[in-house]
Amino acid sequence: MDPEHPIQVAPQHYAFDRYDDIERWASYWYQIRAALRLAPRTVLEIGSGTGVFRSYLRNAGVTVMSADIDSSRSPDFVADVANLDEGLPPGLTFDLVAAFQVLEHLPMADFDRCLAGMARRSAGFALVSLPKPGFQVRLSFAVGALHGSVGYRVPRPWKPPIPEHRWELGPGHTVRAVTRVMDRHFEVVERFTIPENPYHVMWVLKTRRGA
Repeated sequence: MDPEHPIQVAPQHYAFDRYDDIERWASYWYQIRAALRLAPRTVLEIGSGTGVFRSYLRNAGVTVMSADIDSSRSPDFVADVANLDEGLPPGLTFDLVAAFQVLEHLPMADFDRCLAGMARRSAGFALVSLPKPGFQVRLSFAVGALHGSVGYRVPRPWKPPIPEHRWELGPGHTVRAVTRVMDRHFEVVERFTIPENPYHVMWVLKTRRGA
């Protein structure tokens, strides 16, 4: 365990009844769709989570490996996202590197370093999602074969992040400011709020050559 970034989430945190609500399953769907659209052969998932993302991709024929600071999660690599090069074999890269609801667990001061390490390990693309707290505004409709959803979070600047989060999107860490930091290491291909779960904002990033 890295003393600078201690383990924050116990395994029981991921118990189905308390963690995998229907909104989170919507996030899984968007994560998997975004990955499959990029057609990677190899993927590194940072943060073991529940395993839904990597299990689906493995069943689709993709080689997926995991990196986590917590060895009890049985990751392929015990590694701190802020120091990926210390935990991964030299020169090992992946077509896609994914970090879903992970980077907010580290201090914002480490955000740039985390992205730089991800860029060095990505030979193609990266997917990142981050939490955006606030009052949820969501609309879904279905008329015959037509259906759709839109969602938004109205910020609540007076509400502190949950205990495990060192920061979240919102005042002081706006989506625009965070995107600018990502742009130092990646080309920002797409950014969107997950309509059915607007607590999650996702970025599709392309590795800059020579990063």
